[in-house]
Amino acid sequence: MSGQRFSSTTASPSESPQPSDDTETINALIERINQNDDEMAKLLEELELIEDVDGMEELADPLEGQEYTPEIWVQMVRQQFGDTIPEGVLNEEETQLFTRLYGEPIVQEMVEEASAEEDKKESDRLFREDGKGRWEEIEYEENAKAEDDIPVVYDMENSSEEIETIAMRRTREVAEQLGGEIMLEQFENEAVPDSAPRAHPLTQEGKFQTDPRTIHLPKNTVTGPISVILSEFSNKHISDTARRLFGGPGLPHSTTTAPPRAQLPQLPIPLHASQHHMGGMEANAYIAALYPGIYASILSVLVEVRKRMGTDWIHHLISQEGGPNVLDASGGGAGILAWRDVVRAEYELMVPAHPEGAAIPYGRSTVLTGSETLRLRASAMLDNTSFLPRLPDYVHVREKPTLEDSRAAPKRKQYDVVIAPHSLLGFEEEYQRKEHVQNLWSLLNPNGGVLILLEKGRQKGFEAIAGAREMLLKRHIASPGSTEYENTLESPGNSTTILKEPGMIIAPCTNHSTCPMHNPAGPTKGRRDYCHFEQRYIRPDFLQRIMGAKDRNHEDVKFSYLAVQRGVDLRQERDIRQNAEATDAAFEGFEHLEEPDSSNIDSLSLPRAIYPPIKRRGHVIFDLCTPAGKIERWTVPRSFSRQAYRDARKSNWGDLWALGAKTRIPRNLNLGDKHGEGKKERLARRAAARAGSREVDEEGEFDELDPKEDEAVDGIVDEGSDRSAFPARKKGQNIPSWKKHADKKKLRQAVKKRGAAEDAL
Repeated sequence: MSGQRFSSTTASPSESPQPSDDTETINALIERINQNDDEMAKLLEELELIEDVDGMEELADPLEGQEYTPEIWVQMVRQQFGDTIPEGVLNEEETQLFTRLYGEPIVQEMVEEASAEEDKKESDRLFREDGKGRWEEIEYEENAKAEDDIPVVYDMENSSEEIETIAMRRTREVAEQLGGEIMLEQFENEAVPDSAPRAHPLTQEGKFQTDPRTIHLPKNTVTGPISVILSEFSNKHISDTARRLFGGPGLPHSTTTAPPRAQLPQLPIPLHASQHHMGGMEANAYIAALYPGIYASILSVLVEVRKRMGTDWIHHLISQEGGPNVLDASGGGAGILAWRDVVRAEYELMVPAHPEGAAIPYGRSTVLTGSETLRLRASAMLDNTSFLPRLPDYVHVREKPTLEDSRAAPKRKQYDVVIAPHSLLGFEEEYQRKEHVQNLWSLLNPNGGVLILLEKGRQKGFEAIAGAREMLLKRHIASPGSTEYENTLESPGNSTTILKEPGMIIAPCTNHSTCPMHNPAGPTKGRRDYCHFEQRYIRPDFLQRIMGAKDRNHEDVKFSYLAVQRGVDLRQERDIRQNAEATDAAFEGFEHLEEPDSSNIDSLSLPRAIYPPIKRRGHVIFDLCTPAGKIERWTVPRSFSRQAYRDARKSNWGDLWALGAKTRIPRNLNLGDKHGEGKKERLARRAAARAGSREVDEEGEFDELDPKEDEAVDGIVDEGSDRSAFPARKKGQNIPSWKKHADKKKLRQAVKKRGAAEDAL
């Protein structure tokens, strides 16, 4: 038998010698037993009841001519198979010896594998019962070709058959019961085949996103230093302070944007960097709860500004003497951290051989911090930074000598970039916001300074940004057909004409006309549509603990923003068109332009998606703000263009669109009530208008009071109550129905209260 081992039959020296006849008989018996074993093994192999073990014959050969010992056998098994040995190679004694010498072996079960030829041979045999309890083989001719030999024609448009899962089977059964059919939704990745073309260069250039799209706050410059600062204080105290300041769990009054269904009041952020009184725990809450959101939103805006301004702009700032001069006017230092990350990434592209850890020309940084506690924390994260307790007021400072003061005008500070997040909603009056924006504008370098305004992505935040945009276009930024304005504030009788200076809006607008989503008359109530964008970032651990979040570790911060440049008008330098003709050209699409750098197409003349694209089966819908200053809805179906449809499926909120569309219609907007009134005020105004337009009966249409109710009212007034809650009804006055019901409700409550008081007596 192959692989069989035999024990030595040699008698040991201690054993007594046997007679020679007995020895010959025993040897003959052993030889006969071996022959029978060999014959039985061959018979079993023919019947396929056993099979050879790979390597057993190779193991048996070395034992020929050697005396068997467990040590020799275990050593050969180890050399042949290593630690993984076939089942049955070692007996119990040998297994123990193997474990003691080499460790516990891994026993591998032998799996019977039939060869392909044997399977084919077995499948070609046909048997039938012969009636005697046996089976006989019959011969047959293969007249037909096997199914495998039939040529197959593949439908390249049809996908491979999917295995029906339990959920799919249940869905199919429900569809059959309802008399319908299953329609598989084409998702983003499935709708565009793998063979689809890559994104168009203009599509790539118009992307509104960071890389990667979700911002991970850097540990070395943001989360790490903040964690070190907060480690000296109790987590519970910081969390309680943050919730007390920012509106409770979830911090709805911080940079976090609460959903509209929460119906929370739109209040400004209670803490601002310019306030002079801020305790230690309040400063901790500021950097822990506000820094991450401010950093993420400002970084998103700076990346977009960098794309629209081009590489030359930031290269010029880095290369100038002293580097860029940047002011963080209301971010407490978070804006400077975001700016430095943009400069670092750009400088590494400019100087690929820049050694890691070497100095980077960040330039001069200035941060507004009114309190000493916030300044100490910001200075721990920002080196080579100046801190201002307040901003200089250049609005009310003379620009040239006057009759009263002949001295030269004081020298003004000028910054290349001014970052002002969440600084407008803190002012209660509109004129205060305008003066603040004018002051920030005067702080800009007149030869290309950039101002970035940012507010929360809610209705009031957008209205504050839109009001600042309207003021800058009206008084400071010159546009074709609007290069001057009349100033009537200097003297009541005389108006002076003031020339505007060059400048332009960088983002998000691609037009300089009146904002189609803003009402110049002032804020409105019930507004649904407003321009805002979002940026996702990963919350750091300390912010997760403050918010009490246990599962979701990311946040989509929503914001409205405006980026403008002073002293430089790229529309003239690049010959950028922002009008109805540019909108029509964008609707036709620029797909045929494979090299946008060599063409006359600029991203600042393209429409921008002000809402997330609506991706349906077979088409994509865009809500775009066009260069003509209109809000339109464009539809890109699959049949329009393969490239355009592919890019539309990959598009996102805030992208600029350059590949055209098949249809376009005006987008209906819900901008709230133009009179700035609530429901009650609106009903009262409409009732007054109807009363004034028709003749009122002299007797009027008034409900007579019940005598008991009238007596109760007189009693309440006699006791000192204010009767203004129950106004007298004048003759000829038409009172709206809601007012009647309100008066009756108040009267019933007064009667009920008086009755309860009398019963108590």
